[in-house]
Amino acid sequence: MTLSGFTIQHPYRSAAGFLMIVVCVVIALGIINEKFLMGSLVQAAVVDLILAITGIFLLTRLDWWGKAGYTTGIRLLHIPLFILPCAVALLSLEGGVRMTAPIAILASAALTLVVGFAEETYFRGLILTTLLPTGTIRAVVMSSFFFAAPHLLNVIGGTWDPAFTVVDSIAAFGLGITFAALRLRTGSIWPLVGIHALFDFTSLISLGGVNVSAQSPQVLLTSVFIGIVFVVYGLFLLRNERNGRKLVTNS
Repeated sequence: MTLSGFTIQHPYRSAAGFLMIVVCVVIALGIINEKFLMGSLVQAAVVDLILAITGIFLLTRLDWWGKAGYTTGIRLLHIPLFILPCAVALLSLEGGVRMTAPIAILASAALTLVVGFAEETYFRGLILTTLLPTGTIRAVVMSSFFFAAPHLLNVIGGTWDPAFTVVDSIAAFGLGITFAALRLRTGSIWPLVGIHALFDFTSLISLGGVNVSAQSPQVLLTSVFIGIVFVVYGLFLLRNERNGRKLVTNS
């Protein structure tokens, strides 16, 4: 049986398999980092570079570049739909910027673009596309849960504060709902790659690195609130699907 045939016959197992690739790469690089002390930033770069390469391989093997939204451009009428997530991404800069060295900023921009491409390829490309035959709403919710789950791994090794890890996973679930809805509403994954990179870039330069220490209750509550807002916004974008009307899909 071909890989494409397997995903058609076994969408849940296929989606879980794609998720396991992500989880295994993250855990394996975490173990290597513990042994060789590469540093959290280098670890993140290597993880997402591997995921980007494997994602390209899988999309090519499945011939899903069109289905994943990589062959569809951005239409002007869809631009207003991206205002809310872009505005939220910029909120990270409200507390100032700790990373000021030009080379470090350029390196962070390059890294976050790789992260955006790798994670969108897996979660809104491979996993969402695999689950769509089971129903649009179900596919959106499950792919968003799959997107949020690996964020919990950030607590391993003390990279992130445990409380922040939990609330960030909640926010990631909400963001996953919005991103999946935008992917289906617009037919293109490219804006999501850019917005995902923007979220990570603003967070990286505002924190000065990938490690996150204990945050104030206000920050934690704000993260949860943002997650809820994104759930509501994503479901609003999917209202046509709930009413039985067809969203944009790619063949």
